[in-house]
Amino acid sequence: MTDAEIRAFLSDPANLPPATLLIGFEILDFSVADGWAEAAFNPPPSMLNPIGAVQGGYVTAMLDEVMGVAASIHKRFEIVVPTLSITTNFFKPTPTARLLSRGEVVRIGATSAHLQGWLRDETGKLLASATATATVRTHPRHMRLGSGASGQTADRQP
Repeated sequence: MTDAEIRAFLSDPANLPPATLLIGFEILDFSVADGWAEAAFNPPPSMLNPIGAVQGGYVTAMLDEVMGVAASIHKRFEIVVPTLSITTNFFKPTPTARLLSRGEVVRIGATSAHLQGWLRDETGKLLASATATATVRTHPRHMRLGSGASGQTADRQP
């Protein structure tokens, strides 16, 4: 996939899993070569906990999503990275407002990936951070970089 194809794919809600849509994912920017992705999230009020902040599990899901997307982008969607373990640190209560995040690939090999991510409010205040270890798997949609013998890009259907 080219950078333009990656951006178009991630910008189309029809291509995103229901969990990704639930947390309000929006791709902002990325670097294939450097292995990072930036995204915005727009959590709805239904994610609030009793103190009026986004519940920590949803915050962790946002960080998990942006880190996983960074890894998939880094390999041009040839892979997905199911999380094996994740540690989230919470610094400030997370509001139901537009949130900015960044996920980065620390290291990726044939079977495992080490990732890190941050979640901030629009003023840049750090709300949470995470690190994760994930396993590397072939992307289920078999989206591959390049083209086949016919000159056509890989089929994007499951």
